[in-house]
Amino acid sequence: MNDGLVKREIFFGGGTHDVLVPAGELAAWVEPAAVVPDASPEDIIRSALDSPLGCGRLRDIARGKQTAAVLVPGKDRVAGAEIYLPLLLRELNAAGISDDRIEVFLATGTHAKHSQDEVRALLGEEAVSRVRWREHDCNDEEELREVGATSRSTPVYFNRRVLDADVKVLTGRIIPHYFAGFGGGRKALLPGVAGFGTILANHRLTLSAQRGLHPEARPCQLSGNPVHLDMLEAARMVSNVFVLNTLLDARHRVIGAFAGELELAHAAGCAEAKRTFHVNVRESLDAVITSAGGTPYDCNFMQALKAVFDVQEIVRPAGAILWLADCPAGIKEGFVRWGSIESDEKLEAAVRSDYDLTGHNSIMLRRLVHRARLALWSTLPDDQVRVMGIEPVHSLGEGIRWLSETCSKNFRYGVVPFANVTHVGIQ
Repeated sequence: MNDGLVKREIFFGGGTHDVLVPAGELAAWVEPAAVVPDASPEDIIRSALDSPLGCGRLRDIARGKQTAAVLVPGKDRVAGAEIYLPLLLRELNAAGISDDRIEVFLATGTHAKHSQDEVRALLGEEAVSRVRWREHDCNDEEELREVGATSRSTPVYFNRRVLDADVKVLTGRIIPHYFAGFGGGRKALLPGVAGFGTILANHRLTLSAQRGLHPEARPCQLSGNPVHLDMLEAARMVSNVFVLNTLLDARHRVIGAFAGELELAHAAGCAEAKRTFHVNVRESLDAVITSAGGTPYDCNFMQALKAVFDVQEIVRPAGAILWLADCPAGIKEGFVRWGSIESDEKLEAAVRSDYDLTGHNSIMLRRLVHRARLALWSTLPDDQVRVMGIEPVHSLGEGIRWLSETCSKNFRYGVVPFANVTHVGIQ
């Protein structure tokens, strides 16, 4: 369809912007499948808790236990915690565990720390007023305990206070994840409350044994995915685990919930998430305009990367991607360091010899910029953007002009306004 001037909103930081493309044909405006809940968020979650998959109700599992740890993702992983925490407290109270023996852990992995106001917004007034909360620090070795090693040689260290709790409730949101397959489930433990060395060893499994990236470490893929399987193996080392995972639409409305046994509940949620958040287009496109979805998903470069990795499959070779991501918290130095290595062979060797969490991402990004032209509208310094092979632009309008100049006349393009939760493929 040829719309000429197309006026629709796309997200950048805390604001929205109109997409006005003066040339080209809008072939696809790609959003997740629309789901209209048939119940309130509380009722959806309550129903999942009342009918868990693969195990008894949380109140039955917790009965006779003394303490409980509830793991909640951080501020850049919106999961609806302010809605489900009161319901989980009700279940634990019904089992005889009082509020003073329940502790909420911000399962942040390596992600940013929280202010008091951010915690209050994340957990909700009721939970903050009733129970203690603690933020996990993956670098605090005194707070970690070794529980073993996986068959892939990942040394498994978890937060000792979580391990000491009689019952562990893992919560989170299930969406496609660009190398772990999906979020949720086991990720509350690894990386959520794992030690830094554990996280590093696990994420390194994105690399193949000899060269390049592991072909199964990709979005919406659990079978054969070494990162997922390693996370799951590590999570199974923890006893008395119960899972509650939510599905939220792109605008943070609760559309589903899955509770129960570690693997079964998560697998059921992933199957539904794939039906909702994996979207196919009919054919490859000349260009894509992609947004991380605004705050908090474009808080920094690392988090915003999902917006390009989730759409790269639908861009034809030598096509173009205009990427919108504010990145007010900046970029990790590793991206700039790896980006300055011009030779692909030297980059690969350097990443493997001195791996860090930006390493596999830098190889992924290098592959992408070899395949397509990439421009980024952000608040990052131009030199940091250019060193990675990306063209910096300074407004949506400038980005649209770049797109029009880069592509041939009457180019066919798609727009993915919520690429943080949308994985797009070819039908």
